[in-house]
Amino acid sequence: MYRKSFRGFTKAKQLSGAGLAFLAAISLLSSPAAKADGHDKLKIPSQLKKRTAPPVYDCSPDLLLIMPNASSENEEIDQILKEAHGTIVGSMGEGKLKCLIYRTEKGKMLETEKKFTKDKEHFKYISRNYKFKAQIVPNDPQFTSEWHLGAINAPRAWDTTMGNSTKIAIFDSGCQASIGDLSGKTQKGYDATSFGARMTVLGGPGPLGIILGGVGGALSSGAQTDVQGHGTMVATTAAASANNSVNTAGVAPGATVYPVQIAGSGGWTDDIAIMAGLLNMTPTGNRIVNISYAAPPPVGFTNAALHAPLHVYMQNFHDVEGGLIFISSGNDGMFDPNPMMPYLNVVTAIDPSMSLTSFSNWGLSSTFTAPGQGIVCTARDGTVKTVNGTSFSSPIVASVAALVWNANPALPNFAVESILKASCFKAGSAPWTPYYGFGMPDASKAVSIARFGH
Repeated sequence: MYRKSFRGFTKAKQLSGAGLAFLAAISLLSSPAAKADGHDKLKIPSQLKKRTAPPVYDCSPDLLLIMPNASSENEEIDQILKEAHGTIVGSMGEGKLKCLIYRTEKGKMLETEKKFTKDKEHFKYISRNYKFKAQIVPNDPQFTSEWHLGAINAPRAWDTTMGNSTKIAIFDSGCQASIGDLSGKTQKGYDATSFGARMTVLGGPGPLGIILGGVGGALSSGAQTDVQGHGTMVATTAAASANNSVNTAGVAPGATVYPVQIAGSGGWTDDIAIMAGLLNMTPTGNRIVNISYAAPPPVGFTNAALHAPLHVYMQNFHDVEGGLIFISSGNDGMFDPNPMMPYLNVVTAIDPSMSLTSFSNWGLSSTFTAPGQGIVCTARDGTVKTVNGTSFSSPIVASVAALVWNANPALPNFAVESILKASCFKAGSAPWTPYYGFGMPDASKAVSIARFGH
């Protein structure tokens, strides 16, 4: 019954295994004929052609994130930074993750950034501390059913697993743990915006910063209160409890929510907060991270050049720690020219007609798509809301990953990614498109592959 609701979508061919299906898709993607076929079958919404306005973005004034080369001597680095008349206000991470937080001389950020960027001998990466906004398009309640659950075949997947005991880390404004849909399933979490959580920054580089950072993390008040409202709606989209006679059901209703507060009441976050949150993931046993924040392309998360230190942390979480990160593509209705990164899953949004929404960003970085319009979820006051935005398509895919991992906890992260791609509903015969990435994951099919290989 669900397959009939897909207008223009067809089921991807399954090969002998998830990995083979993924490799076949990559092989087809490299073919010019495949690319042309995909573009011929898709209609580009007219408003996407007209978006030529320059992107608007913001960053912390007079603040740079600096990752030194491993071979550089600390004394040399200190001397160079001192000669630039700035101040090291803190540091994050150790070894290849070491990142200095450097406040430049007032009004000299651009000049200092250019100078340090040219010094390849001492500095590996230099970037600003960019700010990001929550990706929601508010809408009055008007729907009474969660169409997205049927679209991705979630109810069929629940016959096998509801994601019990699997964690989903929601990097957001916190989660209102007291509401019925999140009660008893929301962990203490971590506040990456608080004084305690950022002690490692305030403490500066060296042993003192490391010690203060550890103490600060342990003393964090957590994130069980939503200071803005966005985080609760994202969390309930992902994992609201089912069969409890309360409001809505999430895609992975049995999953545990681990809230990480990266934004304040104004709805903004920055690179530093996300990096601090990622450092907290491994000690707390989190393998799935959802970040429903973005900035207009080409300056959003997908730009590895602008956000080099953040990308080092993201890649480390994926390649070394074995985690998965899902992010929203953004709501600017714009083309994103940044290339796809293997450690970052970017999710676009579709409407009930199975077409790209008018607000969804799309482009070369697209990995998946999922419903993002008319999504019914629960707000922090416990009421039901209907919302639009890529903020909600991203946690839908992250939750399918939670179902897959619960069905087969031994799977490595790259296998989970391959399974998601192998299960996808496609746009025509193209294995990948800039609008939908590899397609929309079918939760039921993905769980079946995870358990039985087909």
